Amino acid sequence: MLIKLGNWVFHYRNFLFIFFYATLFIPAPQVINNSSTALIIGAIIIFLGMIIRAGTIGFVYIVRGGKNRKIHAEKLVTEGVYSVCRNPMYLGNILLILGFAFFTNSLFFLVVMFPLFCLFYIAIISAEENFLISKFPVEYPEYKKDSNALFPKLSKLCSFHKGYKFNFIRVIKKEYGSTFLYVSGMLLSLLFQSFITAIQFAIYFLIALVLYLIIRVLKKKKKLVE
Repeated sequence: MLIKLGNWVFHYRNFLFIFFYATLFIPAPQVINNSSTALIIGAIIIFLGMIIRAGTIGFVYIVRGGKNRKIHAEKLVTEGVYSVCRNPMYLGNILLILGFAFFTNSLFFLVVMFPLFCLFYIAIISAEENFLISKFPVEYPEYKKDSNALFPKLSKLCSFHKGYKFNFIRVIKKEYGSTFLYVSGMLLSLLFQSFITAIQFAIYFLIALVLYLIIRVLKKKKKLVE
């Protein structure tokens, strides 16, 4: 049941996650009475999620897009950040969505949508592990014994990066689109909560859009060399 759900979510995840982010702006009771405090907490958690995603991509990048919107992997990657936990990108995504729950100060999102989001990722992980066990029947069970699915192994945090050089250009190429969406969402939240005016929103959004377009053009012209 969980594996079937995971395959379904993986197939439609792009549409589902747009829906998740849209529910952030449904009027709801506050998580914390002090909106500024909620904003700071949310920003810290969002930033942590972005750091985890950047670290995963910068040290050892693994293609997890699948084929034809189905789970697929050509090889088993167990080094770098993947030696600390098996799904670091998903951990980053979960922290991001938790951060946005606080950033928008939405109790509805925190107690309803966030647990559902976690369930979807647990289902995806189950479906991916089912695929990986069938494709790597010897290697994957051994890797699974020596790593956690989401929570990092603290004993490996100080050594996972040894032997690897952080590829900042690769992070820019892979994350510029996602970062633009995160920044846009944060700006919308600030506008929605009246922390910034419409004019300020327009200025900040325009700056983010220009940076996004510059990176996109440089990438298409192959000016960003890893």
